[in-house]
Amino acid sequence: MTAYETLLIEEPAPGVRRVTLDRPPVNAVNRVMIRELTEAFGAVADDRDVRAVVLAAAGSRAFCGGIDLKEPPPDPAERTPSELLNPGLAWRTAQHAVRHCPVPVICAIEGAAIGAGFGLIAMCDVLIASTRAAFGLTEINVGLLGGASKALHMVGPYKARSMMFTGELLDAAEMHRLGVVEKVVEPGLAGDEAVRTAASLAGKSPIAMRLLKESILRIEGDAIEQNYRTEWDYTNRLGQFADSREARAAYLEKRAPSWTWT
Repeated sequence: MTAYETLLIEEPAPGVRRVTLDRPPVNAVNRVMIRELTEAFGAVADDRDVRAVVLAAAGSRAFCGGIDLKEPPPDPAERTPSELLNPGLAWRTAQHAVRHCPVPVICAIEGAAIGAGFGLIAMCDVLIASTRAAFGLTEINVGLLGGASKALHMVGPYKARSMMFTGELLDAAEMHRLGVVEKVVEPGLAGDEAVRTAASLAGKSPIAMRLLKESILRIEGDAIEQNYRTEWDYTNRLGQFADSREARAAYLEKRAPSWTWT
């Protein structure tokens, strides 16, 4: 089995593959993780032994704290023409790999899933969360945009607006009330419950399950993915302003931002 730098791959039950984000302290998404998620989920397509996948995260502080804001930008000379002309392509490809994984993906959420972490769990089929899980789109606080396509799909237009405008977090109980989280469990038990759920699904007809997953995706269509491209376009527009860089600097320096309209 392939060894990864930012992921742990295990087989916790027959027919179940567990993919664990393992990049302490908060499993922030960097370029290596993006590439490895694409590879790990893409590998499931032609593996008959994998009948369900669990997506989990190491540690209890955060499921995923979002994009790694401290990672230096890539050297333009080292980027492919596709990456230069289509910003965000790699991350969208990784999310596509998770969403289009041909078997059910059960997500175990123990800590905060914010920003890119929220987007990642939105690509999964069933969410199991512990009572210490939290969910939010905090991009507005760090000079970024994004998340509307996922939030609109998951929580509806008005709650999505509230989440994005305020950057405030929702707890597991509220996400369960909204019908997003399937089950809420005590701290430390989300992973075990996700494996049990995945093992139950793995016992069903693998042909039927794969065709069912594909049919669901075709019926849903690709609006989420197309709309996410629009989000990237607006994030790039925002990034041209000094205020965007000021928001990110203020966040990292733990101070109040100073807006200049520039």
